[in-house]
Amino acid sequence: MKPCFGYIRVSTERQGDGASLEAQKDAIKGFASQHNVEIVQWFEERETASKTGRPIFGEMMNALTSGAAEGLVLHKVDRTARNFSDWSRLHEVAKLGIKVYFAADSLDFGTRGGQLLADIQMALAADYSRNLSQEVKKGIYGRIKNGIYPFRAPPGYLDTGGGNVKA
Repeated sequence: MKPCFGYIRVSTERQGDGASLEAQKDAIKGFASQHNVEIVQWFEERETASKTGRPIFGEMMNALTSGAAEGLVLHKVDRTARNFSDWSRLHEVAKLGIKVYFAADSLDFGTRGGQLLADIQMALAADYSRNLSQEVKKGIYGRIKNGIYPFRAPPGYLDTGGGNVKA
């Protein structure tokens, strides 16, 4: 069996309380059992993949480059990276001969065509995050323009809940 790392991620600490991490882990375990892969270490992260500097992702990539595992099993492309810097790190470990697998996407990252499809999916995931950021800001500014403070009330004001008039 090929010793591999497993990586699962959600965007926030609060999302980590839901079922997503377990569902990702189950998909990776199923993939591993079908492809003669043994998950020797799990890496779980509760951080956005839109920004660089995820500590667990960095720790895992460093361990891979030092030869701690022969491969990496990820749930899906959009659970892996949503910024080009981290995505290039994944390509770098693949160039070192470390196998990169996606449990829920039918991609062969070891081929030029598989890498192309994964690159396109990552670019779409990065754009999705940028667009979501713009839409959230537009909503916040729209509420402020309409006289509604969309956050918790500042000190000294009665907090009537998000999106309600503060008195």
